[in-house]
Amino acid sequence: MSRLARSHRHLFVLLTLSCIAAAWSGCATGSDKPTTGTSSTSQSSSSGNGGSGGTGGQYASDGGGGGGGGETGACTSTSAEAHRIALDIVFLIDQSGSMTGAKWTGTTTALRTFFEDPASGGIGAGMVYFPTQEPSDCDVTHYMALDVPIDSLPGHGFALTNSMPADATGVGTPTYGALKGALMAATAYQDAHPTHKVILVLATDGDPNGCEGQSIDEIANLARDALNYNGVLTYVIGVSGSTIATLDKIAAAGGTTAAYDITRDISEFSAKMAEIRTAELGCDFEIPPPPNGQELDPSIVNFTYTPNGMGTPKLLPRADDLADCNDQPGWYYDSNIAPRKIIICPASCATVQVDSNAKVAALFGCQSVVN
Repeated sequence: MSRLARSHRHLFVLLTLSCIAAAWSGCATGSDKPTTGTSSTSQSSSSGNGGSGGTGGQYASDGGGGGGGGETGACTSTSAEAHRIALDIVFLIDQSGSMTGAKWTGTTTALRTFFEDPASGGIGAGMVYFPTQEPSDCDVTHYMALDVPIDSLPGHGFALTNSMPADATGVGTPTYGALKGALMAATAYQDAHPTHKVILVLATDGDPNGCEGQSIDEIANLARDALNYNGVLTYVIGVSGSTIATLDKIAAAGGTTAAYDITRDISEFSAKMAEIRTAELGCDFEIPPPPNGQELDPSIVNFTYTPNGMGTPKLLPRADDLADCNDQPGWYYDSNIAPRKIIICPASCATVQVDSNAKVAALFGCQSVVN
């Protein structure tokens, strides 16, 4: 495993010991907004008044972790380590007879490459194939139990690879029954592992009409229901023979905008899996347990990014949700009512993901700087 891959995958949240009013814009506990005219998205420090803090925030350590900022006082914070959110993938793979030959070889080769890639280390992966050996099997229960249960790569790669049939010999494309069963398995796993991120990847070459009476809109609604229920995303990879416009509806309903089109070249499968891995790793972080055994106060958490791990950290403002990011740097909670995750806004995520030496930090004890 290269040092670059290891540092990128194990990018962790470094938590600082103090937040001094003179150094961090908006550090005073009396306001939700920065108190100076300096933009908090470009600099982690600014001049100006820090408010009237001085007795320390809720998470002030007994020994005192902060310092005075002249006459402005300081808010004091303690630290706790946090890590990236664990990623789990349920693969739903079409093994109908039309996938035989080069398409099946290309699919299994791409999956094997993904399982063996050092960049996939630590990802949980499970597998279910459709249809079963029964022609056009639309029985949902046959797909609720994964053919290979979820476990961590790279160690689990052998079981996943060993489960792959030598060739695709199934009959029909019962997408409705298979997708419903696989999504039920994925959402159940997400319920059982609330601090993980669970996604489903569907790869198919056929139109999803193997189950009678189910329209494409009804199939897409399965993906929408899973997304709305507990956030499980549905990715779709369209192999040669599929109608991409149809698969786009499933992907869009599942929160991933559009299907990946590899209808012209099955060898693109590996690249698309790498894109999915990049998109889903690196921008969600666990909220560490608050210090001193206290309950989390979401209003006194801040987040910073240090380019290349050196120099002055940049303070990222907090947004209400993804829409509130508004294509600007920042972060938000997965839930403002009962937060469990810190999610970096897309504009900041894109920057952090390409910076293998980046350091991000959660600062506890100072009023959140909001956008």
